[in-house]
This record gives sequence, C-alpha cells and structure tokens, in this order.
Amino acid sequence: MGTKINVNINNLFSLNCDMGTNVGELVHDYKKVTGKDVVGAKMGEMIVDFDTKITEETRVDFFDYSCLEGNKMYQAGLKFIMILAVKALWNKTVYFKYSIDKGVYAEIDKKLSDKDIEELKNKMHEIVNYDYTIKKCVTRKQDAIKYYLSTGDAEKATNIQNIPNNFVELFEINHNYNYFYTDMPMSTGEFTLFDIIRIDKSSVALMYPHIDSGDKVPQYNYNEKIHRELDKFSKWANRMDVSYAAGLNKIVSESNIQMFIKMNNILINDSLASIAKDISKKCKEVKLILIGGPSSSGKTTSAHRMCTYLETFGVKPIVVSADDYFKERVDCPKDKFGVYDFECLEAIDLDLFNTQMKDLLAGKSVSMPTFNFLTGEKEYKKDPIKLTEENVLLIEGLHCLNDEMTKSIKRENKYKVFVCPLTPLSIDKHNHLSTTDMRLIRRIVRDNRVRGFNVEHTLSTWHKVKQGEEKYIFPYTGDINAVLNTAYTYELGILRVFAEPLLYSILPTSPYYEEAKRLLCILRNFFPISSEYIEDDNTLREFIGGSIYE
Repeated sequence: MGTKINVNINNLFSLNCDMGTNVGELVHDYKKVTGKDVVGAKMGEMIVDFDTKITEETRVDFFDYSCLEGNKMYQAGLKFIMILAVKALWNKTVYFKYSIDKGVYAEIDKKLSDKDIEELKNKMHEIVNYDYTIKKCVTRKQDAIKYYLSTGDAEKATNIQNIPNNFVELFEINHNYNYFYTDMPMSTGEFTLFDIIRIDKSSVALMYPHIDSGDKVPQYNYNEKIHRELDKFSKWANRMDVSYAAGLNKIVSESNIQMFIKMNNILINDSLASIAKDISKKCKEVKLILIGGPSSSGKTTSAHRMCTYLETFGVKPIVVSADDYFKERVDCPKDKFGVYDFECLEAIDLDLFNTQMKDLLAGKSVSMPTFNFLTGEKEYKKDPIKLTEENVLLIEGLHCLNDEMTKSIKRENKYKVFVCPLTPLSIDKHNHLSTTDMRLIRRIVRDNRVRGFNVEHTLSTWHKVKQGEEKYIFPYTGDINAVLNTAYTYELGILRVFAEPLLYSILPTSPYYEEAKRLLCILRNFFPISSEYIEDDNTLREFIGGSIYE
C-alpha cells in the first residue's frame, strides 16, 4: 500500500489518497458530493491536466463553465465536437468566424435545412454520450506541420511554423487532432448543454451556457445591423486574403503592411462617413446622436471623429458627456456591498438631463454642468449654449442606447450608434478572435499607459465590467440606427508590441496567470507591427497613445 496524503477538494471536503493519484481520479468524488459538472481543475492558481499526479498534500479546485477559464474551455470543446460531427455527417468543414450574442457564428460549406440542423445536434449529442476521452498530446513542431498539411489546413501549418516553439500541444478525440488556446475537460461527456440555431442557408449560431446563465443555454437574438457590418468586413478580409493570421503575417513579412494599413483605414473611414452622411440628411428631425458601446470599443475617439465627419457634411455637433450628469456623490446609489454603483442608470441625474435636453430642443439657452470627480459634485462653469438649426447634440456614455436615459425625447429625434470592434480576422478556421478578447487587450494597454494600472488590476475588474455591459449595453442593441465597427484587421500586431511585456509580468503564483498565458498564446500568432504607420486620429491611438484628441 502506498503512502497516503491528504487532498483538500474545493475547501468542501478532504480525501485521503495514495501518493501518485491522478487529479482525474478525484472527479467522481467531487461530482458525487456536489452534483456539479467538471470542466477543469486547478492546483494552487495553476490549471492542471487531469492526469497530473499528486505527490504531496495539496488543494485541488474543480470548476465548471460558470467561471472565465471554464467557459473558454467549454466553448473550445464544443467547437471540436461540432467539427467532428460535421465531418462525420457530410465530410464538410466548419469555419468559426466571430463572436455573436452569447455564442459563436459559424459557416459550413453546405446548404443547410432545418432537418440538417437536427441531424447535426443529434450527432453532437451522440459524441457527447459516447464520452470519448480528450487527450492532450505534445508533438514535435515539424510533425504537427506535416499533419495539418495532410489535412488541408494550410493556415494552421503556417501558424505553427511561425511560432518559435519546438513542440506544440494538440488535443485528440477519437484519433482526430486539433489545437485551441485553452485546456480541455477530461471527456466529451461534459458537454451536455448547447444549441445550434440556423441563421441562413449555410451559417449557424453555436450557443452554450454563459458565465452568468446558470445551467441554461441563452437564447440567440439575431441583430441584422451587426451581422451586416460583420459580413461587410469579412468579405473585405477575404478579398484581401487576410481572413487568417497567416495572411496578415505574410503582408508584414513582405513589407507591405503600410499600404495595407492605409486600405484598412479607408474601409473604417468609409463606414464613419456613411453614418455621418445619413445623419446629415435627417438633421432637421434628428437632434440627439447617441453613441454607446462596451468598454474599450473606442467610443471617445469615435465621438470626436464623428464630429469631424458631421462638420464635413455641414452639421455642427455639440458634444455632451453623459458623465457630467452623475448625481452628487452623496445621492449616488450603492450596490449590495455598500459600494457606490457608478454604472447603474440610477447614478445619472435623469431628471436634470432630460429637462436640459428638452429645453435645448425647444430653443432655450441652457447652462450645462461639468462633474467634478474629486469633489463628487456638479459645477456650472460653462457658458450657456443654445441650439441652432445646424446643431445636433452628440452624447457618448454607458447608457446612451437605453431609451430610459432619454425618456422625454421622442424616438424620431434620436440617432443611436452602436460602437464595437467587430474583427473579421481569425487565427485559423477553428480559432476565431473574440470581440471580448480584442477589447480586453486594448484595455490592458490603456489602463497601464493612462491610469498606471498593472495587468492584474485590469484582469481583476474585467468580469465586473462585462457584467455591466451585459446589463446596460447589449440588451439595447436591438433598437439602433447604425453600427460603427472600430476593429482594425492589423491591430493585434500593433497591440502585441505594447501588451506582451505587460502580460509577461504576471507570475505563476497570480490568480490571473492562466488568463495572461492564454492572451500571450493568442498574441504570439501575430507578427509585431510598428505603430509609426498609425495616424494620430486612429482609434488605436486612444489605447497606445499619441491621439490628436488627448
């Protein structure tokens, strides 16, 4: 009989195990006590493989899809299962394109019927029920390249060729191999919750539990305007042969990146000009331009740039910051922990805001406030303003897409613009770049440059930021006039130069080490790009510095 050691499980109970016991052997006991699924495991702050041997007294924490790491792992595993199901049913390929409302948008090179969708879901459930073991395999770089060339996945072979590692990690299910930028559960049996929604003749939404959705798969809400904007940029990326990281890296390596940046900028500017032109045609009726979007979308720069474009079309905007209408600090509501909640709608002095907006639209002169964040009070030091026929009010803020913010103003007097980085670029056909990751990397760079925050601080607050977006922004994107995409196809090459050193500062003992490691793995797929080619009014300047608007 081997030496016995004590293992604490999630601070719920302890097990007396033989030294050398695998972490995976403890999953059954955890499930028996808690009734919860297991997606991954940690020892200390490190995510470990389920075949990791326990050699000393320690604590093991099992987790499911309700945490950040587990949700990423659950998504990746479902994608792998869907790839296998499509191959088994029709010998076709799945292309995961981009994030959508609590899911992933995917295209299949086949015309899909409702019957096909049911067959696909049934095949995926069949793979889940078979409970195949998911194995992590470490293989030589050259062997992985040879494998992907044999399967026709040239972009994956190029990605592996471009990274400096001599060995790569692949995941295997029933002799099928793939890589994802996260770990995986023990087996396919963990992926019981998902849904497939047909969007059109060859595209679907892969839906799975959200971090805050409990054991339910969220409903997919199709947004035509957002989808149309994504499709526009995706088609452009295809024409430029930059749908994948390998295509962008080829442009960098051939010293053609400066011209590509110019072309990409033209595409972004054209969208901005189209929105400004549309507003100019309606400015006799539209008097409030409301700009909203999630964190690190580039709302501030977009608002400034919108002013320039509007003036080009003869419209004279007056910029209003919703933050200037915060309630006095003593009147600000608090959350359940007694901390001031500056993100809720009730933190805004809605009565004052709506009164002043109505007075301006009625042709009255108004003295607008400036909020002093040091004293927590509004100050009235600005000269009074009065709208002319050429003027519009341009308002940027967290709640701008919510009609409750401007409840006293008629809908026909408002023009809502949803700002978000909707990248058409993927690492490869199976690893898309999520909008959330793009914004997080932007925020890491800006937080450090502008506010002096280290990466741990940014990562520690990110979940709360996302919760605020889910509550105060995304539910209101169904009633918008326009979508402004602020994602530059080349931007991860730029951001890598700034973000990589910051992410390397995270130590293995940090609770945010695994997330930093995941982001580093993503960034390593992109060749660094010098910021010297980035113009001073480019949205990226809001994050890396050097903006004309600072």
